[in-house]
Amino acid sequence: MARYDVFLVNALADREKADLIVRRLRALKFKVRHDKKRAHTTPTSKDYRDADNSQSVLVLWSKDSCDTSQSDSDWVHAIAHHARSKDGVLLQVGLDKTVPDEPFSEDKRYALTGMGPRKLVNGYYDLVDELGRRDGRKDLRDWIDLKASDKVGKDAWKTNHPTDPLSQAPKPKAAAKPPVEAPPIEAAAAPTPTKLEGRTPAPPLEMSPPTVPEQTEDVLGPIMLAAVGVIIVGMLIMSAAMSTKPGLPAIAGAGSTALVAQCPEGQMPAYLLEEKAPAVLEPGPIIDDTE
Repeated sequence: MARYDVFLVNALADREKADLIVRRLRALKFKVRHDKKRAHTTPTSKDYRDADNSQSVLVLWSKDSCDTSQSDSDWVHAIAHHARSKDGVLLQVGLDKTVPDEPFSEDKRYALTGMGPRKLVNGYYDLVDELGRRDGRKDLRDWIDLKASDKVGKDAWKTNHPTDPLSQAPKPKAAAKPPVEAPPIEAAAAPTPTKLEGRTPAPPLEMSPPTVPEQTEDVLGPIMLAAVGVIIVGMLIMSAAMSTKPGLPAIAGAGSTALVAQCPEGQMPAYLLEEKAPAVLEPGPIIDDTE
């Protein structure tokens, strides 16, 4: 079963006229496929698929769609050739007096020259009759001639054509569903302990924090300081003792006896053995520097 009643094919330059035809056909409850936002000029797989899913392919011929020097005309011709390859699918409309090239020039065309938003032409009536015939609908011309305010005439037409889409009551709009409030989140209940038959329940586990040993006063520091102090005092005492140790007796004024007592004979110069030393060695006062 066809998905669309009509698949409309037009040049981009004829978009305004195409929109007018689409609105009029949809007002008669025809399902029309028309890509009003088309910008491509090469047929796509979707274009061919929509044409195959339509009962009729309606091609709008005009000066722009017949101009083969324009890439957009290639799109129109490609879809038209595809529809013509199927029996009873192609429908043609002339928006002006331009004649398309063969083989489309040999096929019937419905003239819509001069049709506007408030003006209908005979070619439009003939086109609607043909579309109605293909779709199993009758007397659409009579419906078009009824005025919008003629409620009695429209009701009579619907009574005579009860199965026509125009006679079907519009589907009631679905009432907006109230927002569903999410149920409140309940706190998860604690699991109930199960009692095992024949087993003694284990005693509750007691947790005791580890005890931290009390810190004792650090006595190592003072001991080290005392030891260092003792060592320093000892070093001072040893230094003082070494500085007060008596040395050799003074040479001048000590006499040869003392010198001989400390130095054996023959190991000291002879002038030091004289009873009296030279004047340069005359003894002076001894200064005690140990105090």
